Amino acid sequence: MKKQKGADSIRKQLLRWLLIPIASLCLVSAIISYIIAINITTEAYDAALLEGARELANRLQVNHGQIVLDLPPSALAIFKEDKVDKYYYVVFDDLGRLIGGDSEILPTVDRLHGQRINGDSRFFNREVNKTNVRIVCMRTAVPGQNNRNATIYLAETVLKRQGLINEILGAVVLPQLCLISLATLAVWFGVARGLAPLEGVRQAIARRTQWDLRPVTEVVRAPIEIQPLVSAIDDLLRRLNEDIESQHRFVANAAHQLRTPLAGLKTQIELAQRADNKAELSNFLKQVNHSVDNVTRLVNQLLSLAKLEPASAWFVPQSEFDLNQVIKEATSDLVPSAVNKNIDLGFEGCNEPAIIKGDVSSIRELVTNLIDNAIRYTQPGGKVTVKLAVNNNAEDLSRNQHVIDLLVEDDGPGIPAAEREKVFERFYRVLGNNVPGSGLGLAIVKEIVQAHDAKIWIDCGEAGKGTVASVRFPASSAK
Repeated sequence: MKKQKGADSIRKQLLRWLLIPIASLCLVSAIISYIIAINITTEAYDAALLEGARELANRLQVNHGQIVLDLPPSALAIFKEDKVDKYYYVVFDDLGRLIGGDSEILPTVDRLHGQRINGDSRFFNREVNKTNVRIVCMRTAVPGQNNRNATIYLAETVLKRQGLINEILGAVVLPQLCLISLATLAVWFGVARGLAPLEGVRQAIARRTQWDLRPVTEVVRAPIEIQPLVSAIDDLLRRLNEDIESQHRFVANAAHQLRTPLAGLKTQIELAQRADNKAELSNFLKQVNHSVDNVTRLVNQLLSLAKLEPASAWFVPQSEFDLNQVIKEATSDLVPSAVNKNIDLGFEGCNEPAIIKGDVSSIRELVTNLIDNAIRYTQPGGKVTVKLAVNNNAEDLSRNQHVIDLLVEDDGPGIPAAEREKVFERFYRVLGNNVPGSGLGLAIVKEIVQAHDAKIWIDCGEAGKGTVASVRFPASSAK
């Protein structure tokens, strides 16, 4: 199956939406844990470093008026003994003179010595010999000499601190990484299992032929989450099946309707070829011309009906126009047909614009078919009247504040009540009349009416005589 360009996998989307938040939470947790580990480690080791500075303070003495540090080599060795970190110290008296210490730390201490110390001690992060160290500066009184003070700087490398921080961070991060890995596997296989029904639906549809339009729900059991999708597919298949059946009926009926007039036309041409004189030939040619007119009308109606298939679903109203003008033009075009049958054809329009929205050519064809149908079925000397009115009291005013009614009245033989709905079916013709026709005119009218969200119905005329075809259009805008 070819992938659609720009399509994304549901599995990938779920992995992103589930794992990205989990990974983000783990990252935030690791950062917070790292900060907490630094604070805990710093607090613990700073306390130990300060305690070391106090031990040095306990070794201070005053000898001959000068402050000295009583720290023999053996004690110094014990003080600095550590297998991981190194210690550096310097001590200054109250006059700023160096009492003792390590020369490696002096350059760093010289830059700190002038800084003010709030309280008894202060901590600094610096470098000694290009190695990070933690320094405590403590100002203290010489034991037994409250009037004499000294300043002690004690530095410690941070290897043990960093090691403890890394251990704490590892203890937090490693389980989280394991959690993310397990979550990824669980989501991956869980999504695969959850999407399995979709694959079942896909296979059920893929195995079908182009003629199998049964509902999908008849052959596969879909989970609740995708039942709306399957229902939509079933609805599409149902409508497609209806359209195909409609096309089949249309083609079958069209073939049947065309076969008879074409056969008659062929017979008339053959008879014309055998004519013995000009008068007889002229008579046959008139019949041929009449048959050609009928066939032409039938073909045009079939094409119009095919244009509106299937069920006018493609049709979208294009413009707003005044129905008065369209009906006036259609009525004028049919005046010659009415005159030929000695029929009084009239039009009673609105005194105000009757604006509707739709396709002008389709509406004109609707009006033409209704008037032509009335003229055909009205006896010579009869009357056909076309009326247009704005109706403000219609029942369907819930959607529109007003509607527009088109009425085509005639005083012909009328249509029995039982057949008034059937006349809108294709190729249906009322029995008992000799009026030529294909039975497609009102079918075309019905399709156009549906495409414009209008309504059509047929009633009898005044005093139960004749026919009234009524079309109700929704007005384009409220007034």
